[in-house]
Amino acid sequence: MKLRKVVIGVESVEQWAGAINRTLRRGSSGQRIKAGERLYFENAAALRNFFSDRRLELLRAIRHHHPRSIKELATLVGRDFKNVNADVHYLVQLGLVELETESGSAAKGRKAPRVACDEIELHIPL
Repeated sequence: MKLRKVVIGVESVEQWAGAINRTLRRGSSGQRIKAGERLYFENAAALRNFFSDRRLELLRAIRHHHPRSIKELATLVGRDFKNVNADVHYLVQLGLVELETESGSAAKGRKAPRVACDEIELHIPL
């Protein structure tokens, strides 16, 4: 995994559309466009829902304990497999977690969760 930072924040649909338009104008005029991983939510309530204590606990447990499967992760955090599995797949959809297929005869194709970034930067406009 290469080092990467993900920026997470709150941005209205209008702000998001404006940022896209500015980026397109810069690109069409030949200016350099900064690449970056961005994940924005429409409001603070949606951001709070994403950053639940349980999801942050999963990210930390994956980063520090390197579980070999989602089942092992569920055991590590003392939660029901079904709920952990749903949270992990949500984090995969958002690009914060990757599932690596384990190799070896004992692994039987199980997927090991890995945090896909090294840093999360939070932007909240005031």
